[in-house]
Amino acid sequence: MDRPKLVVIDLDGTVVGHSSAHTRPSAATITALKAVRAAGVPVAVATGRALWSTLRTMDDLQLTDGLHVVSHGAVVYDLAARATAHRILMDPAAAISAYRAADPEVTFAVEYGADGWVTTTDFPRDFESVWLHTLSLDELAAMPTSRLVARVPSQNPYGAGPRCPRAQAATDGARLDVSIYHAEVGFNGWVDVGPAHTTKASGLDLVAAHYGVTAAETIVFGDSANDLPMFAWAGHAVAMGQAAPSIKDAAHEVTSTVDDDGVARVLARWF
Repeated sequence: MDRPKLVVIDLDGTVVGHSSAHTRPSAATITALKAVRAAGVPVAVATGRALWSTLRTMDDLQLTDGLHVVSHGAVVYDLAARATAHRILMDPAAAISAYRAADPEVTFAVEYGADGWVTTTDFPRDFESVWLHTLSLDELAAMPTSRLVARVPSQNPYGAGPRCPRAQAATDGARLDVSIYHAEVGFNGWVDVGPAHTTKASGLDLVAAHYGVTAAETIVFGDSANDLPMFAWAGHAVAMGQAAPSIKDAAHEVTSTVDDDGVARVLARWF
C-alpha cells in the first residue's frame, strides 16, 4: 500500500508479549511509533483490554493524544482529554443466565465504567488489575455494562494459540442471541461478551471518521481472533509472526514476532 494515513496497533501479542503481568514495549517499537506521529500520521490502539489496563501501556508507548479503541470496540477513548468519547452499554442478564445453564462452574465480572472490575464473589482475582467490590449474581446481572466476562476453569495456556475448548463449549451451549450479544472466546477460560455487532472494526470506524481517513488508507497490526474483524476492515492487515495459522491466513502479510519487533520492521518502509 501507499504510506498509510492511520496506523492501528493491537497491544497483547503485537507490541507487548502475552502476559498476565504488566509488560513493556521494546525501544524499537516506541521509536517506530514516534516516527509515525512525527510524520503527522495518527496512531490508534485497538485492544480487547479494559481502559484501566490499556492506559499504562499507552503511557509506555509514549502516546499522549488521539482516539483509541478498547473493550473490543465497545469504548472509544480520547487520550488527550482523558475522557470516554463513545461507549455502548448492554443488559448482561440474559447472557448470565445462558452461561450458568451451559456450565455450572462459570463465574462473572463486568466492567464498571472506566473504574475497574466488579465481580461475583467466586470470580478468581488471580491477575493484576483494578478490582472493585463484589456483588451477588442478581445484582451483577442488573448492571448495564460494556463488557461481561464469563469465566470457566481452564488449564489452556494464555497467549497465541487455540481458544480454550471449555470456554468455547460454554459459549456454544449458551446460544447467545446474536442480535443482542457478541462473544469473544479467549485462551484460558475467559469469554468477553459485549454488545452485538461491536468489534474492533466498529470502533475503528469512529476513529477513522474522526481523522477523515478511510479503512482503505489504514494499516492494522494484530495476532488474535479478536483482530479478525479489523483485518477484514482495513486496507492492509499485518499478522504477527507468532500468530496462529488462521490469523496469518486472514492478513495481507505476516511480519516477524512481537519479540522480534514485527511492528517496527513493517513501519520502517514508510516512516
